[in-house]
Amino acid sequence: MERTQITLDGCRREVRITLSDSDLRPHFDKAYTAAQANIEIKGFRKGKVPLAIIKQQFGRSIENEALDDIADAEFRSFVAEEKANVVGQPSLTDVKKDQGSVTFTIQYEILPDFELGQYRELVVNRPVRAVTEADVDEEIARITLRAATFEPAEEITDNMFVATISLNELDPESSMPILGKEAKEARVFLDDDQVDMHLRNSLMHQHVGDTFNYVAETQDENAIPPQYRVQVTDIQQVVPAPFTNEFVEQITGGKFTTTEDLRADIEHQLKHYYADAARESVENQLIEQLVQGHSFDVPESVIHAVVHQLADEFKERNKNVPDIEKMTAHDLEPQLRPTAERIARWELIRDRIARAEQLEVMDEDIANAAVKYGVTEEQLRMIMRQNRSLQDQILAEKTVRTLVDYAIINDVTVDSEESVL
Repeated sequence: MERTQITLDGCRREVRITLSDSDLRPHFDKAYTAAQANIEIKGFRKGKVPLAIIKQQFGRSIENEALDDIADAEFRSFVAEEKANVVGQPSLTDVKKDQGSVTFTIQYEILPDFELGQYRELVVNRPVRAVTEADVDEEIARITLRAATFEPAEEITDNMFVATISLNELDPESSMPILGKEAKEARVFLDDDQVDMHLRNSLMHQHVGDTFNYVAETQDENAIPPQYRVQVTDIQQVVPAPFTNEFVEQITGGKFTTTEDLRADIEHQLKHYYADAARESVENQLIEQLVQGHSFDVPESVIHAVVHQLADEFKERNKNVPDIEKMTAHDLEPQLRPTAERIARWELIRDRIARAEQLEVMDEDIANAAVKYGVTEEQLRMIMRQNRSLQDQILAEKTVRTLVDYAIINDVTVDSEESVL
């Protein structure tokens, strides 16, 4: 047997394994024995056909069919002997038969071998944001808005109105409605951040029955934006629910009975939210520093696996979008690949840090995770036995916490206008 290893590019490798007749014979004998159990020839019971007859009548086809299994077995032996960190699915790219030998060409990828850089005492800023009365008032405004009522109105005077409009698309050359094209109806809440600013401004001070022309926004800078003639067919004023003790008791199911109680709870929840956001910001800064500080080739198979995961998550988030189920990971890869490569690079760095720190999932980690997921420790252990990825996730979170413990963190105060992320 001969083996020739070749470095292709990045993490891609190739090995050529040449087996002589004597090397192949044990594999072929095993294939004959396996085939014997299912072969039935007149004059012999099923499974009792002599091997000599099987070799004479079916030898070539059995040996040809066995080549894939032989390549797999020899590659596994090669990986074990070389202690190669193979990742992804190897590919049998060629089988060459010569007089007295067969050469298998197999391409595969390995995990990159890189030097782990500094990961202790990284300097990051932790955004610290105090909860203000304005923050609480803003959240209360959202709560009362969700319980708002609607009153008919004749004129739009501010953003707290919902307008029902009819849109007739216009011909860009004549600025006349396109014949045969049905008008579209839409309901527009002016205070919605998703509403086109130009449409919002155009609706201001309109009355029921008024019309105006509107040029829609478009994401494609080279495309001609559609134009519409808009008619206001209905106006409803949005009246937020009054913030009273009765309202508080009703929406909380009696958990709170006064506005002061709910305000205190909102303040408490916002403090936790800002603390979680600050922690996430610190973690993201650490990850970004480590990703930027380590340059190495990332295996394509790892990137593709992350792309598929991101694509599945994207489709789940947008499952109500028409035809979203028809989109494949290949369709989404151009948009998802940069993120996928960053995630894959970070996972490789994180695993290397876990090994350097000799981190393992301990009883304490399982206890904390059980509280987090709302299950008992025994239930979590059973889930971990069935799903290895959960144990990997717990270890990954432990690795990040270790990085945070090592980090030099500077608290930076931010105001209500700044994001803590």
